[in-house]
Amino acid sequence: MLAAMDTEFEQLEGRVGALIARVRELDEQNERMAAVLAEVLKENAELKFLVEETRNRVADLIGRLPGDAEETA
Repeated sequence: MLAAMDTEFEQLEGRVGALIARVRELDEQNERMAAVLAEVLKENAELKFLVEETRNRVADLIGRLPGDAEETA
């Protein structure tokens, strides 16, 4: 009876150890993914800024084009 309980405890200990290792692995993976996400969000914000800046410059250039009234005069 004691041998069976020892075996069960050893199996349980192994499973708990594996679970702890998996939790640590997932925690490390989560940290890496959080860092990647932060970098991607930063890059996205920079690209949005550049798109808006480009949009404004194009609108300014379009505003400088001669209009229909100037062409017919």
